Amino acid sequence: MCSLPGVPPLASSHSSADFVSSSTVEHLKDEQPNPSVSTLFMSAVLYVLHLVPGLLMRLRSLSVPVYAVIIAALMTLVCGRALAASPCTLSTTSPSVTVCTPSPNALVQSPVHVVAGTTDSHTVTAVQIYVDNKLTNQVNTSTIDAFQTLTVGNHLITVQAWDNTGATFKTNVSVAMQPPCALNATNQTVTICSLVNGSVVSQPVHVVAAATDSNPVSTMTLFIDGVAKGGVSNSASLDLYITSLTVATHSISVQAQDSTGAIFKQAIYITVTDPSKGLSHLKHIIFLVQENRSFDDYFGMLGVYRSSLGFSNNIDGLNLNATLLNTQGQPVHPFHYQTVCTENLSPSWNESHVDVDGGKMDNFMLTTTSVASTIDPTGTRAMGYYTQADLPFYYAAAARFATSDRFFSPLLANTVPNRFYLFTATSFGNALQVSPPSGGFTQPTIFANLDKAGVSWRYYYQGSATSAFIQQFSIYKTDSTKVQPIANWFNDVKNDSTLPSVIFIERGGTIGLDEHPDNNIQQGAADVANIINGLMCPTLSSTGACVPSASWPDSAFILTFDEGGGLYDHVRPAREVRPDSMPPALRSTDKPGDFNQSGFRVPMIVISPWVRPNFVSHTTRDYTSILRLIEDTFHATSLTARDASADNMMEFFDFSAGPRLLTPPMLPPQPTNGTCNKNLEKAPGF
Repeated sequence: MCSLPGVPPLASSHSSADFVSSSTVEHLKDEQPNPSVSTLFMSAVLYVLHLVPGLLMRLRSLSVPVYAVIIAALMTLVCGRALAASPCTLSTTSPSVTVCTPSPNALVQSPVHVVAGTTDSHTVTAVQIYVDNKLTNQVNTSTIDAFQTLTVGNHLITVQAWDNTGATFKTNVSVAMQPPCALNATNQTVTICSLVNGSVVSQPVHVVAAATDSNPVSTMTLFIDGVAKGGVSNSASLDLYITSLTVATHSISVQAQDSTGAIFKQAIYITVTDPSKGLSHLKHIIFLVQENRSFDDYFGMLGVYRSSLGFSNNIDGLNLNATLLNTQGQPVHPFHYQTVCTENLSPSWNESHVDVDGGKMDNFMLTTTSVASTIDPTGTRAMGYYTQADLPFYYAAAARFATSDRFFSPLLANTVPNRFYLFTATSFGNALQVSPPSGGFTQPTIFANLDKAGVSWRYYYQGSATSAFIQQFSIYKTDSTKVQPIANWFNDVKNDSTLPSVIFIERGGTIGLDEHPDNNIQQGAADVANIINGLMCPTLSSTGACVPSASWPDSAFILTFDEGGGLYDHVRPAREVRPDSMPPALRSTDKPGDFNQSGFRVPMIVISPWVRPNFVSHTTRDYTSILRLIEDTFHATSLTARDASADNMMEFFDFSAGPRLLTPPMLPPQPTNGTCNKNLEKAPGF
């Protein structure tokens, strides 16, 4: 705020409710600003007022409108931009700095646009920007609007102001310069991250893109079939959901223009589909979610295996030359595990955010100290991977049926918050492990919505009934009869007409079959193979071919994993829509973050006679897309903005003719005789 002596300050209409700031966490060195033009002009005005006694009183003797106009004009001359339109709604606290953009915990693209304004009963003489406590920009006005170049990673942006009394005040904003994917490194290029050429998607269509440019990006615009459909200003990244597209093939182009006037873009073609285009062929959707495996850990070598079968190596898998540092600063490369069981790791909120490291994806070994190990004290086990030799059933299923190398868990946290998304499309504010209240969680579930839609469902558990996660929800009280032991599954699939429409199979966590670190992965994978074969290949013909169950012709079985388990994956989390208005319930010691990004990539396979054989999807999804597939297939309502905005996975299927895998391929048996010795979990040489 700017004022003249003897003149009441202009009334502020700004609401403190719109003010967002973080507490000061660093003490910056006071960098003395240079005198501003407005300060010098103020001195001149005061001098004139001093020379002309009574001038101000004579002005006040004029009519109120005339007086107000003259004073406003005089203050505008004195304060310059200080009285210009505020860059955003400012705090009413005096003195204070309001950072308009970026917002706290934002995921930004460099150069990042920093805009801030000030509120002060005295004259603000300078505003400064610090990046990681280093002065990078200063203006001699009361607002600042500048672009800052940031490297990939987490950063602290501080905007500090000075006034004519010498007082300093500031606001800190933590951001991550975390590109939404691996960008084209060439200057003045655009990379579309969420879609690839040929993607088949449902609506809304999620378009995420970012620009690589050494200059500030002025605009990014989305064009569909040559028509502008929205965009952003002063940002090098774009994140839009588009609806109302026709069911057809469309051109998608994201165009950027920078401060030099240069225009550059990327264009692809996608096909928009609709549930009416074939989902009625699916009468049963079955999903099983195992534990704690990243994509690179299980399927990082899937591309090599595909090549051995004569298929294209179109998997974004492991780079065996990747180098990360362990807890002692020693370089470690990905290595093939020599044991089918290893010690545990921690994938909780804090560790997962440290692993990502603002997009560097380089701290996986550093967080292993959360689970102390005398066998692998430097954490090299986070870099291990398995191959087709260890998991032949999964590798063959992923190659023969359909898979994705862009399938993510819903958030950067451990099992329970992610599994909340699996049932409710939100963690309802929970970012950490939490116990259910008396009577169970009341958050609406996919099962409750299926009840409302009159859709049949069943929940199979392994081990004891208490292992069923659904028991932590209030719906269990009314629907407990639908929760049954896994032994029933093998009989139920024999009758297609009575098999429920939606089936969830609980992992065998209490009996060591969930593939979680600490457990034997081959035993867990063999258990899954047995369950899948109950649907796909319960018996063999006289020639050794699979004879599927009666429910096979109209079923889809989806296997995935609940989160990355603290294991290395090289792909950055994807951009996400927040499911609801509930922010993460974090402690003061927790890493900052939001529900605006996914967790890590996880392995997934879609097994059905209707899938596109040998298909690999590169379209970005998290596993709330399973909920969207169920909702679209059986006409149930969505739960939150997350599943309502998710893609419905029709890309994995080919409904253009009859099912192409009605006679399923023979998959190799899953061995269980691999060496399980945690003493062998370390990287070679350690």
